[in-house]
Amino acid sequence: FTIPHTSRHSQVSFEHYQPEPRLESSLQSTVESRSGNARSQSISTRQLAMQALTAPPANKKKALENFSPISRLESSPQFLNLEDQRDKSFARHLVSTTMRRMGQIDCILNHVCDVYPPRGKGKQSLILQAALRLGVAQLMFLDTPAFAAVMETVDVLKKTTIGKGQGNGKSDNKVAGKGERKVMPKQLVSFCNAVLRRVDRERDDLLEMTNPRDNVSSFLQKEFIQAYGSDLTNKVIEQLMDETAHQNVDLSLNTSGLKSEKERQVFADEMAEVFSDGHSDREDMGFESIIKLPNGSLRIKKGSNNGSISKWPKYDSGVWWVQDVSSTLPALALISSLRSIHGEENFEKLNVVDMCAAPGGKTAQLLSSGFHVTAIEANARRCRRLLENLDRLQLGEKCDVVVKYGQEWTPDADMKVAGILVDVPCSATGTGNRRPDVLQKDEDLGNLLDTQEKLAHHCAENVLEAGAVMVYATCSLLPKESEDQIKRLLQKGHVEISPFLPGEIPGFDDAIDENGFLRVLP
Repeated sequence: FTIPHTSRHSQVSFEHYQPEPRLESSLQSTVESRSGNARSQSISTRQLAMQALTAPPANKKKALENFSPISRLESSPQFLNLEDQRDKSFARHLVSTTMRRMGQIDCILNHVCDVYPPRGKGKQSLILQAALRLGVAQLMFLDTPAFAAVMETVDVLKKTTIGKGQGNGKSDNKVAGKGERKVMPKQLVSFCNAVLRRVDRERDDLLEMTNPRDNVSSFLQKEFIQAYGSDLTNKVIEQLMDETAHQNVDLSLNTSGLKSEKERQVFADEMAEVFSDGHSDREDMGFESIIKLPNGSLRIKKGSNNGSISKWPKYDSGVWWVQDVSSTLPALALISSLRSIHGEENFEKLNVVDMCAAPGGKTAQLLSSGFHVTAIEANARRCRRLLENLDRLQLGEKCDVVVKYGQEWTPDADMKVAGILVDVPCSATGTGNRRPDVLQKDEDLGNLLDTQEKLAHHCAENVLEAGAVMVYATCSLLPKESEDQIKRLLQKGHVEISPFLPGEIPGFDDAIDENGFLRVLP
């Protein structure tokens, strides 16, 4: 089974296919044009945010229900069709802030509402709850003027329609192709208006009642405190709540063909200068700042006129890709270890494996360094994205992509694996700033722990050659997914620790713990 892709070079083997559910919204919206005519094609950013925050119906497939509100937003055709990048940014900011501050928002609404979550028939209560949460997020945690936060949110709720048979209001409204639909009852719209106005009047006192810890599940709070202590936990949560982090975009540079550190530094200086010029071939743009980071990345602070990332300087040339600094560390660790063993001049002779490879940032790092890479990914759709990224970066020639569960893959008899990067599936709690839904994780981690253990042990026992290097990595703040898994792996006796050394990962010496592990906190 093969999936069409644009790369002419990557060798691809598809052995498992996991189709993704199509995301659909059960809400409809009509927005009045200046002439007073309803345009079903148009939709406000607040309506998009409300749709994303309203959970899918219970009879939808479980896979669909598990999509985060941010994923639902970004998968919406109406969101993708927004022409103005500022509208997309605002819609995304609305949803992410509401999710990030959900605990505090619900604490406030519990205080000001006699009954919360609000009552209503069918989806009425879910829609009303989403509107209340959006309104409070704007009043408390965004710079939205109070009149706009209240009026626009209430207006969106008033114009929201629900499927036939739900709702008490009588309406002759028709939405093309959908038959009769019901408007939200006036009493619920009035209730939303009253609640948001009260929150605006009492905002200082209400905010004082809350704590940033309210936004993190009791399970995660307990785990964090046990691992890091109360004071450090508070600092971690404070950082996870930091809205300004989204103003920065980290870029990894494609240094393929550059053989020396001096050449790489010169190239980084040149790219920093390109962004400092503030323009691309297609439009003028100004970035607030460009910083060279110790790991070799560029940190771009976005301005108000940067537009889509695909329009940034040199995007089509494939000389950089977006990758958070912390995401670069596992590949940097593997590169550093193999450099000390084999010498950088021999990288082109070495085979390395990237387990759970999509979307391909770490794969690109390894390819850019000169290795021949086998990228293993269980999800065919994510593999398509990986291939598209490698094609843009012109790095596919020395990459074999295999769609298969990592714990089932073994190298061919004539393939010697010098190193393997095992970035296992995890709770992703370390990404809570960008994916705030993960902060509500409970103690049920599903089969993640079992998958992590099986994958790590399989790689150590069935993939690595004697003397080869494995880097085990997660984006989790939970020791049970990280340090504890490593300790279980060591007990089997197949591997031994190669501790991180000061200076090995520039800028991260303070993250090396007493075991020689690299533990990076937000």
